[in-house]
Amino acid sequence: AVIFFIMDTSGSMGQNKKFLARSFFFLLYHFLRHKYTHTEIVFISHTIDAKEVSEDDFFKKGSSGGTFVSAGINKCLEISSKRYHQNSWNIYAFHCSDGDNWPEDNQRALDISSKLKNICQLYCFIQISSEIVPSNEFWSKGGMANVYLPIADSKFKIVHISGKNDIWPQFTKMFGGKI
Repeated sequence: AVIFFIMDTSGSMGQNKKFLARSFFFLLYHFLRHKYTHTEIVFISHTIDAKEVSEDDFFKKGSSGGTFVSAGINKCLEISSKRYHQNSWNIYAFHCSDGDNWPEDNQRALDISSKLKNICQLYCFIQISSEIVPSNEFWSKGGMANVYLPIADSKFKIVHISGKNDIWPQFTKMFGGKI
């Protein structure tokens, strides 16, 4: 299996949001390493451009600038088509972002996410917010989570993290409540 860790590192992903995203990915990383021995992890960070980065850079380096959510997804598709064909690999993708995106990129991000969903066993979008947002108010806040609602299903899950206490419950929610 190959697991893609995709993280928005744009300017709107401030220190707290990046901490929450990295905490989620840290938990996921250790879960995967504990449970599975034959997995590859690919680290992608993006602003309006995306690049594959080392594990160290993924967890430690910052960035800034605007956001094209589609850039991270497109990089994931590009890498999977070159190195991890869907007929030979189980593909999983996890994308953390604050949901801020340039409006002209929303449809492109939705279209590309639909393509990625089709080759993945599981694709999750984790929307990070810096303020505590009750779950009943989350969907009124907008962002990419709302753009992605039409493709959400058991293969494409959307979760929300607004504080460190949300990480574990949302983590288990992605995996059907079973870990």
